[in-house]
Amino acid sequence: MLKPATFLLESLSATLGFYLAKIPHRIFVWHIKALSFVFYTLDKRRYHDALANLNFVYQDSLSQTQKHAIIRRCYDNFAFVLLESIRVVYLNPHKYAARFSFIDERYITESIAKDGAAVLISAHFGYWEAMATILPPRYRMCQMASLGRLTQFESINHMIIKRRESNGVRMIDKKGAFKHLLKMYAQKDALVGILVDQNIGLNEGVEIEFFGKRATHTTIASVLSRRFGVAIVPVFIDFNDDYSRYEVRFYEPIRAQNTSDMTQDILQATQTQALITQKVIESNPSSWFWFHKRFKVFYPQIYQKQ
Repeated sequence: MLKPATFLLESLSATLGFYLAKIPHRIFVWHIKALSFVFYTLDKRRYHDALANLNFVYQDSLSQTQKHAIIRRCYDNFAFVLLESIRVVYLNPHKYAARFSFIDERYITESIAKDGAAVLISAHFGYWEAMATILPPRYRMCQMASLGRLTQFESINHMIIKRRESNGVRMIDKKGAFKHLLKMYAQKDALVGILVDQNIGLNEGVEIEFFGKRATHTTIASVLSRRFGVAIVPVFIDFNDDYSRYEVRFYEPIRAQNTSDMTQDILQATQTQALITQKVIESNPSSWFWFHKRFKVFYPQIYQKQ
């Protein structure tokens, strides 16, 4: 039996989601802009962190006006992902799927055909949540899962897990995830999605170069690739200006080498993931989630308020 707080949250979410799914798209965009304005007005911490990242990465190659425009778009994107995640279960699945176009999908289909499994990597870029909604129906030959961090609130966790698993994707908490992943890939039909662009401690990953700066990066995908001989396939989902169309673009698979130097094998595959992520962000900076403290481990001072 659901706890009262969980029941109330799910009821409110269901009501809002049903409403958002039925209104015309232009009205939906108005809701995005309104929520974005609230975020921008009240959440100055994220603005500060995003500006710190942009100043650190681009320095004077972008004007302050350009950086401000990127951050404003980030707030819009954040509002879109939140509201779209609430309403997606109430959208017509055929009309929803028709909004997506797939580029170079052969990279994932050929990898699955060859190895029976693969590791999908992506970032908080564009419509990243669609990995859990649009991909499962296309790759039913695999058992799909996604890694994510659960919150400290049980009612919110219940809703997150329920929404993910309603699309056939198993939600795995990043804390203690590796033992579950080993079991899945041992069965030879796994397809797990991992977002690899967040700051983590050096005890959780390795040091790599990202935008010419020192940064940390998870090694989970590299370890799985090396141990089970499967490809790491980058996939990034971007959107158009009014969030009515989405492009799912796959990139050339990455394979971790399996030599006598395990450390170097893992580092090389992980650095390659960082470079392709950087390339995608450079192609459209306004679609990345600049709010994360991506460089915090090595450059904590850039996030300190003056």
